[in-house]
Amino acid sequence: MAYLPQNKYKKYHTDGKDLKFKSTNKPYKGPYILTSGGKLFAGETPQTQIGELIPIAQPPNSNINKNPLNNRKYQLLQPRLSKEQGAYKPIPEFKPIPTALDYSKGFFNRYLSVKLNTKQYKEISQQTYRNFKTGGYNKVLNKVFLIKWFLTEDNEEKNTKSLRDLEYKVPGLFNFFPDKDQYGLRYGVVRIGTTSRVYPTGAVIPSVLPAAYQTGNSKINSIDNPNVPENQYCGNCIFNQKLNCTRWKANIQNNYWCRAYKSKQKVMDMKNEVKKSLQKQSNQTPTSQPTSTPPPQTTPSPSISSPSPSRGGGY
Repeated sequence: MAYLPQNKYKKYHTDGKDLKFKSTNKPYKGPYILTSGGKLFAGETPQTQIGELIPIAQPPNSNINKNPLNNRKYQLLQPRLSKEQGAYKPIPEFKPIPTALDYSKGFFNRYLSVKLNTKQYKEISQQTYRNFKTGGYNKVLNKVFLIKWFLTEDNEEKNTKSLRDLEYKVPGLFNFFPDKDQYGLRYGVVRIGTTSRVYPTGAVIPSVLPAAYQTGNSKINSIDNPNVPENQYCGNCIFNQKLNCTRWKANIQNNYWCRAYKSKQKVMDMKNEVKKSLQKQSNQTPTSQPTSTPPPQTTPSPSISSPSPSRGGGY
């Protein structure tokens, strides 16, 4: 398969009851992807997919529970309608993953089907939602609709209010979503389940990175994340070596942070301080200078004056 960017497909998992290989009709259980074009492939990525998948068509009458007595009577009394009921395609279940564009908008649409006689809900794909009228599904017994799901920091509060407002028109929908903060963005991290974390782009965050890994504060004189000190982020951390953290041995992103952070500038300042201190000590140590021997002083000899000859007197 040709290369597909991450925003062109989504990953899901099947239990082996819904999908089969198109080429062999053999049921498939495991991870699969749904492309933006609506095709299903077994595997976790387009590059590692092992074959195209198609939904498994249920056998006649499989949409009718065979155990309850009322359903068995219905099959006997209404064989034509029972056969028609069993001939419909099953509505495939789907678990969405928001994209980076969805997070930039702060919400995304979730698509659902409801069985009218039992009020059973099922999350479906956008493709199934669009093709519901022409896809061979039972349009009498089932209805499809969409809801707006918030992805912001306060998404739990917003989704709770939204679902309560819809409960009057769609009874039971509120309890269908027990996790009202699902897919909520928390300082650059989306938690899926109890252990898995992804970036808003959908890329997986390495599990070896600590729980405190989150967006840092990369702007000068600005606090975008109150959990992180000012101007601390992976981009200026000493452990960051070309987007690989030498502390945790994992790939990271420049604008994130964890508690193991050590500032490159601080380390450089400490080295400079040590260097200055050593230089200062070197300057304060006295150096021995060679003593020069003064030249010998010559003592001037005393001057002796000769007596001047006496002059005789004249007559």
